[in-house]
Amino acid sequence: MGHLRPVKDPFRTEAAVRLLPEESRIVVTHIGSALTDRMKNRAETLTRRNARYSWRGEYPRWKALRVLSRSRLLVLTSKMEGGANVVSEALACGVPVVSTRISGSIGMLEKGYPGYFPVGDAEALAKLLRRTEEDRSFYDRLAAACRKQAWIVDPELEMENWRRLLNDLT
Repeated sequence: MGHLRPVKDPFRTEAAVRLLPEESRIVVTHIGSALTDRMKNRAETLTRRNARYSWRGEYPRWKALRVLSRSRLLVLTSKMEGGANVVSEALACGVPVVSTRISGSIGMLEKGYPGYFPVGDAEALAKLLRRTEEDRSFYDRLAAACRKQAWIVDPELEMENWRRLLNDLT
């Protein structure tokens, strides 16, 4: 889930799944609007050429969250991010995350999170994807680490923090 714009490095996952072995069952559903015709054309071309990749365009939020909640993994390929909303949504939906090692993700998932890969590195992402597919204990570690961080998106905690802040201000 991410709009097609350069800072999101939107085609890195498509490049990574092309590197997977033939027996891999990983497929990518990419949701997000194309902000330029060039990006849209590239996404459509990659969708036609790569059976493992499908760009679906922009979905309404409720439909995107439905797709996310049914996914086994979220991949964040951003070059930089302050704290991606989609990571928050994945945590709330209980979907494990693999992400570029960027400050926003480190702030949300913690420094020692096992699901990071270097920015722009399709080979490292492919290895990480393959590991999540083949190594159940690794996938379970990602899932457990994400469950541990789900507190940051707890609506009750957020409401309580807002109450405290507003009380402090008045």
